[in-house]
Amino acid sequence: MRTFSKTLISLASAGILVAGLAACSTGTTTAAESGSGSGSSSSSAPTAEAPLASIPSLSGVDTAVLLDADFAAALGTLGLNPGTVGTATLEDGSLHFPITGGNVDYYDPNGTVRPYVQGSLEHEGSGF
Repeated sequence: MRTFSKTLISLASAGILVAGLAACSTGTTTAAESGSGSGSSSSSAPTAEAPLASIPSLSGVDTAVLLDADFAAALGTLGLNPGTVGTATLEDGSLHFPITGGNVDYYDPNGTVRPYVQGSLEHEGSGF
C-alpha cells in the first residue's frame, strides 16, 4: 500500500509539474497544426445563440490557486518544494499567476450553450 501511495503521489506531482511547464509556453497552435479536423465537435464550436456579454480583451490582476496542505506535505516527502517560474509568486500557500490577456463570452445560464462561460485566460511568462 505504501508503494502504491508513493507512486500515486509521484504521478500527481509529475502531472502538475508538466501542466506548470505548459503554462509557461508562449507558442500558439491552430486547429490545423494540432491535427484536429474541421469535423470534430467541441463545446467551443460556433452556436446560434449569441453571448449576453463578451470581453474580447481581458485584463486583471492574477489567478490565485491555493495549494492543499496535504499536497504540499506530499511534495515534501518526495524531497520537493513548491516553487514558481517567471512572474508567478508563491505567497501564504497560494500560487499567483499574473493575467496577461485573454477573452471571455458569457451566455445565458438557462440557455443551451454549455459551458455558459467560455474563453481563455493567459498567464504568459509564469508557471509552477
